[in-house]
Amino acid sequence: MPFYITLVRMFVQTEILALAPVILVLLAVGLGTAFFQAALQIEDATFSLLPKTIAMIFIAMAGGFGLLKMFSSLAARMIMQAPSLVQLPWN
Repeated sequence: MPFYITLVRMFVQTEILALAPVILVLLAVGLGTAFFQAALQIEDATFSLLPKTIAMIFIAMAGGFGLLKMFSSLAARMIMQAPSLVQLPWN
């Protein structure tokens, strides 16, 4: 397998692991809001956006499930492996 494919796979795996909890929380909030709107027949667009915005602000203030830690560890791995990355063939 070419080395650049391995790098892309590592980046995509880190991205999925980092963003999946955030997306799942926002999906749960959106579904809960949609069920509430359907039950009460509320058609206000602000009501569907406000809970997701509040959830996103709360996630950001709470640390975002360690997003910064995951991305900084990925960056540290790439920086530490930079000398060996330059010397490896890309095919």
